[in-house]
Amino acid sequence: MGSRDEWLAERRKGVGGSDAAAALGQSRHKTMFALYQEKTDDTFDALVLPDQAERMRFGQRMEQVIADEYAQRYGVKLRRHNRLAYHPKYGHMLANYDRTIDGRREGLEAKNVDALSYRFGEWGEPGSDEIPPEYMLQCAHYLAVSGYDVWHLAACIGGNRLEVYHVERDAEMIDLIEQGEADFWAYVERREAPTLDYRHPSAIPLLRRMYPSTNGETVTLPAEAEALHYARLDFAEQSQLFENGADAAKARILHLMGEASVGLLPNGGGYTRRIIERKAYEVGAMKYVDFRFSAKKGATQ
Repeated sequence: MGSRDEWLAERRKGVGGSDAAAALGQSRHKTMFALYQEKTDDTFDALVLPDQAERMRFGQRMEQVIADEYAQRYGVKLRRHNRLAYHPKYGHMLANYDRTIDGRREGLEAKNVDALSYRFGEWGEPGSDEIPPEYMLQCAHYLAVSGYDVWHLAACIGGNRLEVYHVERDAEMIDLIEQGEADFWAYVERREAPTLDYRHPSAIPLLRRMYPSTNGETVTLPAEAEALHYARLDFAEQSQLFENGADAAKARILHLMGEASVGLLPNGGGYTRRIIERKAYEVGAMKYVDFRFSAKKGATQ
């Protein structure tokens, strides 16, 4: 495929599988506006939130391990593709498949998944198609581009367990993806940025990336800015009140527990206190009390 720079340049010419959720406004990690910036500005690298960067690196490293385990477990031969695939009708839809299965109209997506997020997240029973929406849209995007019948998702849970899910071709879903991505690509072709979702958790990091310095100028903000100013103050005050209230309740519970290790609630849940001693590695040694709530299974909080 050539160098990584060439590959990235080619990816900017269309919407890939990992772009699908953002292009459709369904990503929790990236806005449609940010994706537009990536596709229209060669100097704008993909915005990765700090808590996602390391996960992505490990995901890339684990891809081969997951694929090998899947192939051995199911007795199939996997093919790795070293080039981008393109939708036969919509040139802006492209795909970089993890693997496809030889002799079948099926593909494989490998994911490295945190055990905690798997247990309490949006995953259903293995063998089903109940997976997080970003992954569902990615697999459906690959089905749209490839024309295949099934896309499997092999999830390595906590580094030591493989669970497999299956996304079957759904004509209605594919129609929605093709239309939604065409609508997004129309923004790119017109060089007209979509509206930024200011409530999205990546909005402020994105704007800091876009405007990293100051030019010494003074601008007069529109009337809208004054209303936003007072709204910001009001939300900040309410947030502080909620935080103060939560801290006060926590302090009272700690006081009621005294030196006890466990404090049980009438509903069956409880709070635990234990001393944590952290050795000095990258940061200095420290000692603190770990205080947390655990709900009784099946009970209300």
